[in-house]
Parts: sequence; structure tokens; C-alpha cells
Amino acid sequence: MTEAFLEVRNASKSFGTATVLDGVALEVAQGEFVSLLGPSGCGKTTLLRIIAGLTTAEAGAVILDGQDISARPPHKRDVGVVFQNYALFPHLSVAENIGFGLRGRVARHEIMPIVTRFLDLVRMGEFADRSVRALSGGQQQRVAVARALAVAPKLLLLDEPFSALDRKLRETMQMELKRLLRELGTTAIFVTHDQDEALVMSDRIAVMNQGRIEQLDTPLALYDRPVTPFALQFVGLSTRIFGEVASVETDGTIAVQTVHGILRAPGRFVRGSPVLLGIRPERISFGAQEGHNTITPKLADIVFQGARVQAHFTSTEDEPILLETSARLPADIAPGAALPISWTAEDTLVFPRTAGA
Repeated sequence: MTEAFLEVRNASKSFGTATVLDGVALEVAQGEFVSLLGPSGCGKTTLLRIIAGLTTAEAGAVILDGQDISARPPHKRDVGVVFQNYALFPHLSVAENIGFGLRGRVARHEIMPIVTRFLDLVRMGEFADRSVRALSGGQQQRVAVARALAVAPKLLLLDEPFSALDRKLRETMQMELKRLLRELGTTAIFVTHDQDEALVMSDRIAVMNQGRIEQLDTPLALYDRPVTPFALQFVGLSTRIFGEVASVETDGTIAVQTVHGILRAPGRFVRGSPVLLGIRPERISFGAQEGHNTITPKLADIVFQGARVQAHFTSTEDEPILLETSARLPADIAPGAALPISWTAEDTLVFPRTAGA
């Protein structure tokens, strides 16, 4: 990554006896879009609020464009924030909302040209004089983004701004926001619990769990090579199989004893080590193939998803086995049948098995 434009240094925060952030460090390049992704309570919104100055960290620092802004109040940080509820002024028109933050920053005669530019950027020009109370949720979201960007902040922070929108509108707004920020070259931090949203929009994703960043990576690297069991489970679907290393091969692979028999995976582990194997569902195919990992679980259900089909299998472990394919399944395949399925050793992810994994 290039030199950091935003740097969070070892941020810590507790509420009572609960540690919400535990020494979090984060670097973001100028013009980059980074998502903070994780379950409720993982600390992502608290980290966003610390960057914005809305919450005070107990330790650590926030550096923006080479300046330590840790002690600055929110209105002096040059940071724009789009909240989950948009926080628009109901008594003002769309144009007045967008221009509100420009008062006192630019000359009065310069406000309307800036407002008009951002109305056009968010495709709301025809609604300039309309009350925000008369807008749909998606339209209000566009106004909130335009208002935050109109003051040309160094950094834009977004706290789950699409959570109240229906699925189709949410997907439309994701692409609209991605286009707009790329066009403006804006650096942005985006909080979400929706993995699909993060994968679609982000240059990099910080997966957070229990007040820490477990992995910070590109969407492709995060999906293909998660570095922890939590990242594997939280980002994308996966099959998880537990086992113990039976032998270590000279070619850099291991043989793992599981309830399904011996399965092979790349990695270096000591014999007898408990491990967790992970396989993405699209990497698994129907049928036994020579040289592949092959098991014969019982089919539990078939889920049609339009372009793709998911086959769910039962296992003697609590963890289900999932296969996903774009091919149409034979008509004679029915739940209850024991079917061979296979995947390559190279497509098998392996992790040390720890308590709770």
C-alpha cells in the first residue's frame, strides 16, 4: 500500500468492563475505499466514531493527512459523516440541505454552483426545491451523501447508510456511491455488517471481531485466502471439516484424518495437530475424481437460486457441507441419496483448530 493518508494508531476503548476496541491499528491510502466489516458489537461503529471525533479513545491516535487530529472537535477534523438515519433537516429543501455546511466556508454567491454540481452528481437535480420529507429512502440517502461531500472533506465516513433500503435499491445505491467516490477521488471508510456489500464496494476490507481487526485485505484475497477461521466463516459461505494431521508429506501437503476419511491440504503442521479444513462451495464438484479429496455425504436439500444451485449435505459433525454450481442438476438427484463429491487439495484451506473454532 502507498503512504497512509489516514492512520489509526492502537486505538482502545472500553465501556464499563467491556473492551470494545483493543489496540486497533488501521492505515488507509488517499482515495481508497475501506470497509469495516463485522458482526454487531465487534467495534466497527466505535472505531468510526473515534475517527470522526464523536467518541473519545482511551488510548491511541488518529492521523489524517499528516496531522494528529485526536484532540480536535468533530467540526475541525475536515471529516464528513453520513449516518444510518441520514440526519437531514426536515424543514429545509433538498438544495438547502446540501448547501447547509457551506455557510461560512465559502462566499454566498459560490454556494449555489456547488450545490448544483452535487445535485447533478447524485442525480437529484429535479428535486432541488422539494422538501426532504417528500423523498423516498434512497433519495434521502443521496441527499445525505451530497451534503457530506459538498464541503469537500478530506475523509468521508459512512455508518451503514443503506441498512434501511430494500435489496434492489440498496444494490443500486452501492454502485452509485462507488461511482461517485471514484469520480471525486474521495477517501472513505464504510461501516457494514453485510459481507456482500463490502465485497462489492471496497478496495480493501477490515474484518473485525471482538474489538480487533482479524484481517485487512482486498476482497479477492479475503475470500480466496482468509487467514483466520472467523474470516473464513464471516466472509462468504464455506464447508468446515475438523480433523487431525495424520502425516506430513515432502511435497508441502498434509494428510488429515477426518470423519470422512483422509483429506489432503497444503500446509505445514506437526503430526497430531488439530486442524480445521475450509472449502468454498463453488470449489466442490459432484462425482469422484482421481487425485482429489472425495467424500460421500448424504444430500439434505437442493436450493434453486436462479443462476446457481446449492446442494446441502448432512455430516456426522454439526457443520453442514455445501456445494454450489451453475450447472443444472440431474432430475433423479433427490434428498436422502449418498452422493460422491470432490475438490482439489489446493482448494482446501487449513487453519490450526483452537477453542471456539
